[in-house]
Amino acid sequence: MVPNLYPTIIEENGGVGLNAFTARDSTEYFYNLPANRIELWFLLESQRFLQPVFREFYKERDVVAEERRMSVDSDPQGKLIEALTATAIEAHPYRRPGTGWASDIQSLRAGDAEQFYKTYYVPGNIAIAIVGDVEPKQARALAEKYFGRLATGPLPPLVHTVEPPQGGPRQVQIESPTQPFEVIAYKRPDQYDKDDPVFDVITSILAGGRTGILYKEMVRDKQIALAAGADGSMPGSKYPNLFVFYAFPSLGHTVAENEKMLDELIARFKNEKVDADALARVKTKTRASLIRRLDSNSDLAQLLTGYYVAYGDWRKLFTSLDDIDRVTADDVQRVARKYFVNDARTVAFDFQPAASGSPAQSGEKQ
Repeated sequence: MVPNLYPTIIEENGGVGLNAFTARDSTEYFYNLPANRIELWFLLESQRFLQPVFREFYKERDVVAEERRMSVDSDPQGKLIEALTATAIEAHPYRRPGTGWASDIQSLRAGDAEQFYKTYYVPGNIAIAIVGDVEPKQARALAEKYFGRLATGPLPPLVHTVEPPQGGPRQVQIESPTQPFEVIAYKRPDQYDKDDPVFDVITSILAGGRTGILYKEMVRDKQIALAAGADGSMPGSKYPNLFVFYAFPSLGHTVAENEKMLDELIARFKNEKVDADALARVKTKTRASLIRRLDSNSDLAQLLTGYYVAYGDWRKLFTSLDDIDRVTADDVQRVARKYFVNDARTVAFDFQPAASGSPAQSGEKQ
């Protein structure tokens, strides 16, 4: 076994940016190579899937366990998000952490990884995007030459579990010695729902940087929060998921104050239609953001594969702008009223422990 041989070969041939990540809905591998090394890329990548060898498996498993410990077990914010997800989602696999629970990692064996590979790393479940100074006909021929060697297999099993209706508000809290933090989540439909573009618009209106309502009201004007924002889709988007609001109270202010302010802003957002200027600004920013990403080969490759895997058509990358343009102020109000409701709401917050067994700090929840 030669340590780091794979990245060494890539670097020796001018490659940069070798990396990978796993999200709830996909695992992605990527790097950049000079255009005249395209056949080397096909050779290396196809060989990785043709004859995988799980070298140093248990060493890497320990690395993942340590990463989890640092990002979740030792991080109150990560721990709170994990608690929120497990509380808000009771049946669907989205309730489990992306890395798995700590005990899952420690009990994982090389045979488990090999079986997972055989189940999910089949040709019909792999999408590849190549962006840059390449000839499409040459790329297709090389793909057939190298990836054509992979044995076909059945597609991975579908997820049949459907998250049941929540039926009432939920709450979870953890004790932490660090900066208090609160998250409010509402159930929302998956990315294939007709209202998915509306959620994108709502996210931009509420949390679009310094022009977002949450920043202007809670951070700039009232100064009760150090940061406040929203995530329109968490922890994944392929299946029904969560629309999340969050706030970090500023010095001298509490989680309870921030929640009250968030509730007031959400109620106002449901009762008052967004103005035409704000709606137009969001649509312009969305189009500009996509155009900027198209200027990067790596971003374009990621977008193409992402949209192809999610929707079965890479063209959705561009037609999605038309979907955003069709969103109206009535749509925004309708979706907010339909989904930002108590029966689909989960609140998670942390608080600083009380000193010497005395009650929690004044103004905090108990």
